[in-house]
Amino acid sequence: MDHKKALEKIKKCLRLAASSNPHEAAAAMRQARALMEKYQVGEADVLMADVMEVAARSGSKVTPPQWEASLAGTVARAYSCRVIFIAGPGNWSFIGEMAEIAGYAMTLLLRQVRQARRDYIADTLKRCKPATKTKRADMFCDAWVWSVRTKVQEFAGSAAPSTAVEAYIQKHHPELQNGTAKDRNASKGRLSDRALNDAANGVRAASGVQLNHGVAGSQTLALN
Repeated sequence: MDHKKALEKIKKCLRLAASSNPHEAAAAMRQARALMEKYQVGEADVLMADVMEVAARSGSKVTPPQWEASLAGTVARAYSCRVIFIAGPGNWSFIGEMAEIAGYAMTLLLRQVRQARRDYIADTLKRCKPATKTKRADMFCDAWVWSVRTKVQEFAGSAAPSTAVEAYIQKHHPELQNGTAKDRNASKGRLSDRALNDAANGVRAASGVQLNHGVAGSQTLALN
C-alpha cells in the first residue's frame, strides 16, 4: 500500500471512528492509529488530505497587472481558496479543497478577458501610443473584472478557506513574501471622461460572461 492509499484508508477509518457503535468506533480508531504509525502519517497530513494546489498561467512572469491580481483574488474567495503568485514561471497557484475548479475558472476567465482586451485595442485603441494604449486597456480590464466579480461570487459562494488550507500553506510555502501588482492607473484624482468611457466599455464587454454548473449536478465549471 502506497502513502496515498494509506491516507485514504486512514480517512475511512476515522470516519468509522465516529460511529455510534462504541465497539466499531474503537476498532476503527485503533486501525487508524496503527496505519498512521506504520506509514508515518501525522494528524496534519490527514487534515490536509483533501487540499489541492492547482496552477493557472499568468500573463506575467514577475509582476502581474492589478486587474489580473483582482481576478485571481475574486476566484480564490469564490471557491474558498488561498491564492499565491509564483514568480518565475508566472503562475497563480490556488490552494484549497476546490482548487481544481478555481484553477479552471481562472484559466477560462483570463482567456476571455484577454480576448476582450485584444478586441478593444484593435477596435478602439489602435491609434494610441503604446504606453497610453496599455493604460487604457488596463482600465478596460479593471472594469471587466469588477463586473464579473459579482457573477463569480453568486455562482460559487464565498466561504473562508479552511484551517487545512492554512496548514498546507505553512507546510509547503513557509517563506511567503508580500508582493505588489502593477497598477498603471493608480491615481487619487477624479477619473477623466476617457477613463470612465474605457471602464464603461469594460463593463459592457463582460455582460455576456455566463457561469453555469455542468450537467447532472456535476461541479465542472463552464463559462460561455
